[in-house]
Amino acid sequence: MRTAQDIINRKEANQRYYKLEENKEQKRNYMRKYNTRSKNWRGMRQENEDIKKYHEEWAVKNGYRDNDLLHAKNTERFIKT
Repeated sequence: MRTAQDIINRKEANQRYYKLEENKEQKRNYMRKYNTRSKNWRGMRQENEDIKKYHEEWAVKNGYRDNDLLHAKNTERFIKT
């Protein structure tokens, strides 16, 4: 497990590395390749259709969908307490 100080040390080491002239070109090349990737690939979790389907079924079964009165019920409960 990395400690907070380990994270800081690693960040500072990376900053020192990329400040050197010979390493700046390496970073530029990396960023060029990174920017040409598909927009959906970058950092976004890929949604699994099966998971979405099961989640919707669960939400309907447990009353989280098609419940327009939920806000009103909660507001009433807060006022009465």
